[in-house]
Amino acid sequence: MTDDIGKTLATWWREVLRPGDDNSVARALRARLRRAETLDVLAQRQVHDLVATAPWLRARPEALIRAVQVLALVERNDARSLARVLGAGDPPAMSRARFERLVRSEADDLSRALRRALALTDGGCNVASLGRDVLNWDGERGDDIRRTWYFDYFNAGRPAQSDAAEDVSQ
Repeated sequence: MTDDIGKTLATWWREVLRPGDDNSVARALRARLRRAETLDVLAQRQVHDLVATAPWLRARPEALIRAVQVLALVERNDARSLARVLGAGDPPAMSRARFERLVRSEADDLSRALRRALALTDGGCNVASLGRDVLNWDGERGDDIRRTWYFDYFNAGRPAQSDAAEDVSQ
């Protein structure tokens, strides 16, 4: 189910938030999601369209709200996870201390922390993995997600060729 939800979120992001023609409807929705108070996110028809494709999201409204608000900030789908993007460079895009605070964020503070993190990047990361991780941040997989983020930030256990910022939006 977790891989499927990542694909579902990435498809929704590509079709609704970042369509090829980046129309005014998509831009307006992104703006509304970025500025919305928590419950106002659920007033968007497109969020309910997402729930229609994954009905179990209805049982996790707080996680759903966080995920769609964060995905509204992503400008480009990239092969690299957000943690990998944040750890890239010399110095890295996000300092180690700030990254550790991000990883220790509780679910309630996660959207704000990720908004700040995405501002340090060129707006690109792997949409499927980010959406899936945000949905599960406070769930039973939360510790596994945080460990993976540490490994990705420090580029541990991954081949060097995966660092390429391949466009995976197709």
